[in-house]
Amino acid sequence: MLIQYRRSVDEIRQTLSTTNIAGRPLSWYLGGWRLGIFFLALALIFPWTLSDQTLVVDAISIGIYVLLALGLNIVVGYAGLLDLGYVAFFVIGAYTVAVGTSGFLQNSKGQTFTIPTASFWVLLPIAALAAGLFGVLLGAPTLRLRGDYLAIVTLGFGQIVPSIFAYVPYFFSNIGMSALPPPDVGPITFSDPLNNLPFYYLTLALVVLVILAVAALRDSSLGRAWVAIREDETAAAASGINLVRTKLLAFGLGAVTGGIGGALNAAYLKTIAPSDFNFDISITILIMIVLGGIGSIPGVILGAIVLRFIDVYLIGNVSNAVQTNPFTAHLLGGIDLNQSKYLIYGIILVLMILLRPQGLIPNTRRSRELAGIGASVEGASAVGLLAREESESVETAADDQGSTSEASSFAGAGSDAQGREG
Repeated sequence: MLIQYRRSVDEIRQTLSTTNIAGRPLSWYLGGWRLGIFFLALALIFPWTLSDQTLVVDAISIGIYVLLALGLNIVVGYAGLLDLGYVAFFVIGAYTVAVGTSGFLQNSKGQTFTIPTASFWVLLPIAALAAGLFGVLLGAPTLRLRGDYLAIVTLGFGQIVPSIFAYVPYFFSNIGMSALPPPDVGPITFSDPLNNLPFYYLTLALVVLVILAVAALRDSSLGRAWVAIREDETAAAASGINLVRTKLLAFGLGAVTGGIGGALNAAYLKTIAPSDFNFDISITILIMIVLGGIGSIPGVILGAIVLRFIDVYLIGNVSNAVQTNPFTAHLLGGIDLNQSKYLIYGIILVLMILLRPQGLIPNTRRSRELAGIGASVEGASAVGLLAREESESVETAADDQGSTSEASSFAGAGSDAQGREG
């Protein structure tokens, strides 16, 4: 079965490389920036192909999580720093817009007072800078921590920040705050609740800008320094990389993207509360990165789209279909799939670890690491060793099959020769 699968994959690759369109192989059109432009064109016309605008609302939610996943990928995928408190930057960006547009705060006696307001277009970069500043403040005391210790500290930070907004009276505690949408830009109206197209295209524009920025960072000297720290921090320091500055930039720039996502989320939903920003969001974003492929920009985008689509669209529709069908409703005993989504996420992760640990669209370097390519047996991962054993067994089986067929051909030729001599 494995031999047939690999042969089928090789045949598909051969077909893509030999089929020419306008003088270039088909594989040339299915990679790099050309494929990105193709999907961008699809995203631009997507709302106009729908009869149900509910999918546009889902697409906006997916786009916000794509922003968050791209930001966390800088910290986890590039620098190799496990951050379990990424939701903190999300809530900082959201409350920056809410405070700056609502114009009201509350003192310790419960009295409301007014503050100056600003436009969303002014508050968006302020939210990004505020989140980035807190990202640096988080990174500063954790520079010497690695692995589980770093994860515990960032987890605590992610729990503390929403609690501050919940218990400090200035932000109306658990009641939450209201935010205003962006002001209209010419004929583009953001205040119409029945028209979600302006928010959709604003989200798409921010996603494209962040993708270009993250891609530029990945290919820069800073991106290579992040990768060096991820591979071996001691060797990176010995090579002259400034660990303090490089780690702080990873936390800060990753947090900037989280702040942009939070600002956009507050302006779109118009009401936010501390209960909306819990630990589940950080775990969901981390799962998106693992699912798509750690360190891979297209992989992270696909992972965010797939997981968020499952959450906001698929699980809800399947749950409604199950509950309305008498047979399935009786069989499942009233189980609500919406309450079991993290169980579904866990099953997806286990399947990914078993079947495709490198992710849906893996980073090239990550794929080579997992496969143990270019590494000694001692330096290869367990997955890489298993892949080597499978590859060797497949090659052995193919050689045995080839030897058997050659022997059969040789025996058949001998029998034909004997028949002619007779």
